[in-house]
Amino acid sequence: MQIALDSYILGILFAVAATIFFGVTNVIYKRMSNDISVMDITFSRIWVSLPLSYMFAVMSAGSYQIVIPVDAMFPLALSMILGIVLGDTMYFLSQERIGVTRAFPISMSYPLMVYLLTAYFLGEPVIIQRILGAIVVVVGVGLVARASQKESLESISRWSDRDRNVGLVLAFLTLISWALSDAIFQFGLINVGAAEANFFRMLFASIVLVPFFLVSIKRGRSLPDRRVLAFASLTGLVGIGLSLIAYSYAVKFVGATITAVIIASAPVFTAPLSAMFLGEDVNKRVIVGTIMTILGVILVIAIF
Repeated sequence: MQIALDSYILGILFAVAATIFFGVTNVIYKRMSNDISVMDITFSRIWVSLPLSYMFAVMSAGSYQIVIPVDAMFPLALSMILGIVLGDTMYFLSQERIGVTRAFPISMSYPLMVYLLTAYFLGEPVIIQRILGAIVVVVGVGLVARASQKESLESISRWSDRDRNVGLVLAFLTLISWALSDAIFQFGLINVGAAEANFFRMLFASIVLVPFFLVSIKRGRSLPDRRVLAFASLTGLVGIGLSLIAYSYAVKFVGATITAVIIASAPVFTAPLSAMFLGEDVNKRVIVGTIMTILGVILVIAIF
């Protein structure tokens, strides 16, 4: 019982660490949005984080040879493609078209779907307290996102009605993609170490992205300057390299649902940072939303 409790607490701490890493880098990416494209963010943060993920895997396995069971390869690879390659890219594209105040609350409703998927397919117990907590978190996140983000009318108005409709569809597809990714990842982790699984996912994504990068270059896409690329790579090292290893251990120890709920509470961390570095407003809605989010997380993780 003591070992299980210690693993549970450790999993919560890993989930909180992943949330902080994710939140901080999201603020930085928002500030860089005019200097670097969505695809450049995707390429740079995956490739720069691959060596770090290998280092963690070697330390965990105690060997330079990382062995992944054959039956775990497909779910691990699929979870990476759905979550990071497709999900994150669709979110960034959605955010450009409909703004953070719409894209973020829609996408961050995904923990509820994660819970449904893990309960149905993986036999996770359905606990009313946990469902209620997840709903409270989603509502709180929505309040924080809508209150603290100042949308640029000039930025959003450049998109047509059709583009904005595409943005809404992308936000809902992001929700589905992230939820499927988390549930499938939990399944793939059953007989695999967290660090080893994370390295395999990163390696697979790195290989998959190579032809997309070459095709984009062949079509004449220009690369950002070295300073911006270096800064994006350093940010990606934290936002993907450290965030994903913490996320992997969190899912391993406490499951996809609890991890997803905690990560969805990222605005609690990003709101004050956005106010400090992006000049965004922190008002009563932010305070109420933050309190609701914290209470919701407590409901989800508390053991009564």
